[in-house]
Amino acid sequence: MTAFDPNIEYNARKTVPDHEKVSRRWDEEAAQYRAQATWDLDIPYGTGEREKYDFFPVDRPDAPLCVYIHGGYWRSRDRKTFSHIAKGLNAHGVSVAIPSYDLVPNVSVADIIEQMRAFLVKLWENTSTRPVVAGHSAGGHLTGAMLMTDWSSVEGAPDDLVTSAFALSGLYDLRPLLETDINDDLRLTPESAREASPMFWPVPRPDLKCVVAVGARESEPFRMQSRDIADTWKRAGVDTEYLEVADRDHFTVVNEFSTPGTALFERLVSTVEVHAAA
Repeated sequence: MTAFDPNIEYNARKTVPDHEKVSRRWDEEAAQYRAQATWDLDIPYGTGEREKYDFFPVDRPDAPLCVYIHGGYWRSRDRKTFSHIAKGLNAHGVSVAIPSYDLVPNVSVADIIEQMRAFLVKLWENTSTRPVVAGHSAGGHLTGAMLMTDWSSVEGAPDDLVTSAFALSGLYDLRPLLETDINDDLRLTPESAREASPMFWPVPRPDLKCVVAVGARESEPFRMQSRDIADTWKRAGVDTEYLEVADRDHFTVVNEFSTPGTALFERLVSTVEVHAAA
């Protein structure tokens, strides 16, 4: 039996040999979709260069809205790699907003959480629409953080700004990352890791809903954390559904989000539609 190595098990790039090929496909498909029409790109929500979001609206009165928060372990990637996530959703009548955020080690994970709150407030100011928040990997963590935010304490936000979420392949307890070389960039302490972990946050209101999904071929820590957060939130009264996506790893599971007809995509669309009708 091979000894458990957190530097491998918590680093998806080390468990998926062809991750670079998958990432190149994302870049290509995103660039193609960005070039197809005049979108509302590079909208500022703060003063920093990365504090911007892209908006992919549909021409439909009262269109539902989905936010997609990108991954990259809080230390890499950009919204421009994931513009294609909007393509299938747009075709189903859903407007999409995709933000960037500053990266560690230039900022902390706690700072990124605050940036995503500021982004959602600005998006609300610009659209007057409560979104379903979705995200992958680090974006899955940030999705959980947005769902567990007490929006009644955030200036400029309605109390019910985020009540529905779709968290994909996230980490919700950051304490295990203290034992990895990833923490060279994250710079978490035992205290800051716990404070930035939605696993330990109180549920702020009784009407929250979340789909928690993960690829069946992901490493055990990623699958375990998704199971654990689904169980934790369900026990706390959150309407939670847990999904394992067959034959998908930490990278190929993202492709399901952008591919109409897949079970994960259709579940995302139904989540948005139910939220819009509520």
